[in-house]
Amino acid sequence: MNWGDIAIATAGFTIIVMVLSDVFQSIIVPHYRPKGTRLSPLLISGILWQPLRQFIKAREMKQKAEADLSLFAPAAIMCLLACWLTLMTTGFALLLYAERANIKPQLQSMEEALYFAATSVLTIGFGDVVACSALSRLTVIAAAMAGLVLLAISVSFMFAIQSHFHNREVSSQIISSRHGHSKNGAVLYLRLLDDNSAVGCLELCERWVTDIYQSHSAYPILLYFRSRSSRASWLVQLCVALDAAAIAIAMNNSRHMALFNSIYDNGSRAVDVFATYLTLHPRIKNVTQEPALFQSLFKNLGASDIEQTAAYFSVLRQRYFPALSSLSDFFLIELPPLVSADAQILLQARSGELSFRPEQTAALPRQEAESYQLKPQTLPVYAPEPWQVEMNSRKGPERVPRPGMTTGFEFPNGSENNQNH
Repeated sequence: MNWGDIAIATAGFTIIVMVLSDVFQSIIVPHYRPKGTRLSPLLISGILWQPLRQFIKAREMKQKAEADLSLFAPAAIMCLLACWLTLMTTGFALLLYAERANIKPQLQSMEEALYFAATSVLTIGFGDVVACSALSRLTVIAAAMAGLVLLAISVSFMFAIQSHFHNREVSSQIISSRHGHSKNGAVLYLRLLDDNSAVGCLELCERWVTDIYQSHSAYPILLYFRSRSSRASWLVQLCVALDAAAIAIAMNNSRHMALFNSIYDNGSRAVDVFATYLTLHPRIKNVTQEPALFQSLFKNLGASDIEQTAAYFSVLRQRYFPALSSLSDFFLIELPPLVSADAQILLQARSGELSFRPEQTAALPRQEAESYQLKPQTLPVYAPEPWQVEMNSRKGPERVPRPGMTTGFEFPNGSENNQNH
């Protein structure tokens, strides 16, 4: 083996170590490690997602491409697995080509080395090419073991991804339903303030936020999985939960402050870790929270000191919202503004001064909600749906029982113990 073969073998060994290290950190290690250079973030974010994101933003086709964007994460996983397998095969091909003198028939080109390496990594083993020396045989055995481990781990990896994604979407849909899909943290705060089931909902939010923190840190590919429903997008619901927790901490009038603090701390750490993984911190510095923007909100919420409460809330929100805003821009998921219109409508509905249900505020456009004129009316009597009218028209005439005829579970002669009925 000359110096050229040694250089080829070194290059192959380096590629194999890089692939195995990336597989180990992506699948086996249970948390994100920001240090070191990895293949999977470079492939998914730099090569696949960033060009697609720039293309969609340049063409202003985010709404039309939403259905196609939901296919990105599954396609990225398949590309990542194919990249790992291809690079590992290439690495072993370089090692085998460097040892071609000890292989029969002797490998004449890199193409033949790739063929021998592929049959070894995929454990096919046709037997038409045989390793003769101890070192070449050890290389072939290592290739077969690496291929088996990679394929087995990849299958478990896909099952784990699907399980975490399903759990995230179920809890996100439940939390969104609890506040009427309003996409407003103030509405969630008001619904939890006097609700008898507030503890259960807060514990659900706490578990959901903590699970997102742990699962998405362990498997960052989950960040690219888009929610099935735009109303219950996981990033929007995370913003709603954090806003509700920050409002509760600023108001300091809830009996469940420990749960609100847990949601706030875990959620803030989660978005900070996600932004660090995606290297979004330069964008975060440009997002600031002004207290004056939230004074009308806390005025409607009945804060004793509006300016001080709004200032405290802006400090709390500054911890997580810049990272959330950067994630929103990176993943092309729009975050709704935190305005007081929805909270004001809900407060008016509680006092009976609203002419429609609070759940209907989610369907209003933002401008219409802000300019809505609240009138002291009672809740309207809704007309039946067309399908209800049609079903009622199909019913036949009511059956009038004849004298002496029993209906339902009544017994004749008023006797409940009559066995002949």
